[in-house]
Amino acid sequence: MRVFIISILLTIGIVGKPHAIAQGIVFQELTLKQAMSKAANAADPKLIFVDCYTSWCGPCIEMAKQEFPKKEAGEFFNPKFVSVKFDIEKGEGIDIGKKYDVKIFPTFLILDAKGEEINRVVGKAGIEDFIEKVKGAMKPDNSMASMKAAYEKEKNMMTALPYAKALADNGRDASAVLSEVFDRAQDFERFSVDYLQLALGTAEFGSPLFRKLLLDKRRIDLSLGEEVANQIIFDKVRKHMYLIANETGAKYNVFYTPQQVEDIAYTISLLKMDPMKYELHLCRIALYVVNKDLDGMIDYYKRYILTVPDNDVFKGIMDGILLTKASKATAAQKEAIKEYFQLGQKNYERQVKHYQQHLEAIK
Repeated sequence: MRVFIISILLTIGIVGKPHAIAQGIVFQELTLKQAMSKAANAADPKLIFVDCYTSWCGPCIEMAKQEFPKKEAGEFFNPKFVSVKFDIEKGEGIDIGKKYDVKIFPTFLILDAKGEEINRVVGKAGIEDFIEKVKGAMKPDNSMASMKAAYEKEKNMMTALPYAKALADNGRDASAVLSEVFDRAQDFERFSVDYLQLALGTAEFGSPLFRKLLLDKRRIDLSLGEEVANQIIFDKVRKHMYLIANETGAKYNVFYTPQQVEDIAYTISLLKMDPMKYELHLCRIALYVVNKDLDGMIDYYKRYILTVPDNDVFKGIMDGILLTKASKATAAQKEAIKEYFQLGQKNYERQVKHYQQHLEAIK
């Protein structure tokens, strides 16, 4: 019986052919130099696919566990690439991250056999979409080198926008290109929707390009609409201000000086944004935190946060931030924090009583 079973397995090609079973991308345990050698010496020369990840990157883990093991991933990548992966915070990965300027995770490098970058794909995607992105990145006209050459040959908006967008999409700084073409272009190009959405959307808050653009804030408002422009500006700092206020910035390599936070809070306060957008308070809260002014922060909460409706999602977030400060507060500060929450409780009880009276009035 045992001989019969083995003979059947051999017949259908399972025993002795592990790669006949559907599998995903085969990542090989090689150094980058070894991967280059293997790609160059393959019967059919291959490219190199490099998965640049970190241990804390959620999307990196999703790609590794959910997408890359799929059959279609293996069918596309294994014949064309020598695939390797590196933790960019450990071992050889540190040097690879520096060499290829990897700052966003996950980043997937497409290299030739000499280790020269052809292109890259940044971020997670379902495997079908991801494969299409890789196919697009492999086209010669879509390569970063090709777009850079086109821009260097003729520096105008037509060549600058695709190149700058590719830089930004791949986690690289596009400000030099966007700033240079801003100086060269005519006003109808500089204040076009396409240029402004890319330039204002990618410029780092407070950078030279950001300041250059905001000198013409009125023109930006006319082009994009004031509400849209203001939201783009606020969205640049919203997440970071939450991290600073919550004192978790270091975990994500987010650092600001008190002066930088003050500049942000000041700039945001000048934007004509809806006062009912309660997340705007995060900038002021972050400023109190970086200045280690808990007394001022408590007073601000009593003055402004107390009146934020309890059903607003940011009320819970902001109350949670204040609550975390209690563990390091002085006895007097703890009492002041308790008083804030006691006042909040009384407000809530008044609201409950108000609705209870309405219910009782219905006969």
